[in-house]
Amino acid sequence: MKAIGRFFQIILQILGIFYLEVSKGANLPSRENYSNKCAYILPFCGRWTVVNGGATEALSHAWELIHQRYAYDFVILDDAGRTFEGDPKSVYSYFCYGQDILAIADGEVVSVKDTHPDSRVDGERAYCDASEIAGNVIVIQHHEREYSLVAHLMPKSATVQVGDRVKQGQVIAKCGNSGNSSQPHLHFQLQEGRRFFFSATLPIAFSGISAQQKENYALLDPRPRKDNLETVGGQSYIGRGLEVENNS
Repeated sequence: MKAIGRFFQIILQILGIFYLEVSKGANLPSRENYSNKCAYILPFCGRWTVVNGGATEALSHAWELIHQRYAYDFVILDDAGRTFEGDPKSVYSYFCYGQDILAIADGEVVSVKDTHPDSRVDGERAYCDASEIAGNVIVIQHHEREYSLVAHLMPKSATVQVGDRVKQGQVIAKCGNSGNSSQPHLHFQLQEGRRFFFSATLPIAFSGISAQQKENYALLDPRPRKDNLETVGGQSYIGRGLEVENNS
């Protein structure tokens, strides 16, 4: 049944890309034509590192996937470039596993999926032991056409339910390894609607954060990361290779 579910997810992804390309055409969101309607913080406490994502094609999580174009993957990385200590086959060895995930702004919870198991992990390849590639997910509406999505959450860790009103910085779940994942991490994105495959992602500028180049990041990821930080008027566009945190 899980294999059938994942196959259906692939079909949805293809249909979603086609739908967005046809419906949006040349009007896909970009840094040049879109600005956020709310002030957003990072969806976690403490210092995390961007390992995928950015507001440009060169840094993009997956430029060709419109529903993930401006998505981010975050982990906690130590100064030796490691994401875990101990047994790489245990999710509990990973620094970010079980860490609190926060609401990035005030809003209303519109979707909660909380029952998918964590996927296997071995420190090398990606597994998907759930029927949905995003695993456990929470979607919050912050504005008429701005929704945040956090994915790969720990099973049964959600502290909110559909219809709840949340405040910026409120704990909503814990970081996990559910869905298609190579190791515990947080997948985050801002999107135009509530549906993962059928909503274009939006470039996001975070407010009130600090960001610096992560020392020894190249030990984890050798990809170039030029121009991965731009701060304008107290708002920051971030990209892979940065260690980031909320200022308060």
